[in-house]
Amino acid sequence: MVGFLCRQLRFQCRFFLLLRFFLSPSRPCPITPARHCAAPSEDYFHAGGLGARLFREGRQTEYAQQSSKKKHMKTTSQKKNSELVSRAAQLTSDTAPLAQSAAAKPDTRLPIDTEARKANRTLPTDKVLALLHTVNPDLFNLAEVVGKWIWVSFKEQPAASLRQQLAQVGFHWNRERQAWQHPCGAFRLRGAGDPHEKYPTYYPGDQRPA
Repeated sequence: MVGFLCRQLRFQCRFFLLLRFFLSPSRPCPITPARHCAAPSEDYFHAGGLGARLFREGRQTEYAQQSSKKKHMKTTSQKKNSELVSRAAQLTSDTAPLAQSAAAKPDTRLPIDTEARKANRTLPTDKVLALLHTVNPDLFNLAEVVGKWIWVSFKEQPAASLRQQLAQVGFHWNRERQAWQHPCGAFRLRGAGDPHEKYPTYYPGDQRPA
């Protein structure tokens, strides 16, 4: 019995010693053996290493992309220039007949004294009628007084000489009314509606004795 207790006591003492050894903060740490590193060769350093090789490859790719882009831009620019040249040539060929036609068509308008025309446009209605009768009695017979204005209408386009006489007296062409009109000094803005419904009208040729 005594021998058993002694063995038990020795086992406990050894266990506590081992436990203290492993738990002690001053226990030396195991030293990891140095790792063998191979030094790069001299050729590797002269070549610039892996980073330099990757950098060169990246620059080569960038140069290739820029070269491809420049070629594409050059091709596009040449194509646009050729299209512009062809369009210009087509416009020139299209406008050439028009220019020749305009040059071949003479100006049939008769000369007008602009200063006298401006003065005639300020004359009152009765003086314009008297002037129109003096210039051309046939135009006077076609005249219609609408308010203070004088209208002259034709079923067909009048001859150039008649248009010149009307313009010299002071008439102007109204595309909307399809008539030659004289303001007789009463200049006003164009109003809405038909002036025949607003102002009294009459034909002085019907009232003038033959």
